[in-house]
Amino acid sequence: MIHVAIVSHGHEDLLIASQLGGLQNAGPRMKVWVKDNKPGKRLRAFCEQHGISYSDAKPGMGFGDNNNFLYELVRSQVGFKPGDTFVVMNPDITIDPESIVCLAEQMHRDRFPIATINLYRDQHYAVADSNIRRFPDVFSLIRMAVVRSLSQPYDKAQMDNICHVDWASGAFLAFDAMHYSALEGFDPRYFMYFEDVDICYRSQKLLGNGVRYYPSLKATHIAAHKNRNLISQHASWFFRSFLKFLSRRYFIYDRQANLTSVK
Repeated sequence: MIHVAIVSHGHEDLLIASQLGGLQNAGPRMKVWVKDNKPGKRLRAFCEQHGISYSDAKPGMGFGDNNNFLYELVRSQVGFKPGDTFVVMNPDITIDPESIVCLAEQMHRDRFPIATINLYRDQHYAVADSNIRRFPDVFSLIRMAVVRSLSQPYDKAQMDNICHVDWASGAFLAFDAMHYSALEGFDPRYFMYFEDVDICYRSQKLLGNGVRYYPSLKATHIAAHKNRNLISQHASWFFRSFLKFLSRRYFIYDRQANLTSVK
């Protein structure tokens, strides 16, 4: 079974207009779960009408907490079976259900428990989204000053084949459900931003499973990039989360990995 988690932060109109990102009629192999972080009556009614699981409990949580909440909701209400897939998907993603089914099948076949697909900024798949990147490091602030980006995106034009990447955006990230549990989900200490970098780093460094990228599977992602206004609350969350990731990378995860390798 494939369980798709979508968290709405006031995206009621967008989700209804897109028919929940194209997954309104996902079929028997897929279940969509919506967490409404800014509860809206229209979204609740839409979900109830179309058999979509809806919850507006505990509003105001961050990205990681919300997705962990949905994972636990699935576990408590229907349970996860071996081979089940848990997909984290932004409300501004539009995808056909067949692409998600194909992704889950390929992940299971290839035995890769964490993966992503090829995101684009437009419906014609002409403008690539930089959803796969290299891990940021201590030199990232220099990079930020030069090119206004803390992490280096991969050149998708040179990546036609299935391969591993450092990390993938939480806008669309798929997990074997048991692997998500082994990772203990997203780290709730990140309110917003870099929780996707963190979970991908932990998966690779601590559990030995890097992110698998499937370039032939595509979806549309309309991103707001609110963090780019340097005086906004989003910018504050962004840079605090960046520093938190660097601290945890070098002083916790790398040390844990080194201790494990010594043993």
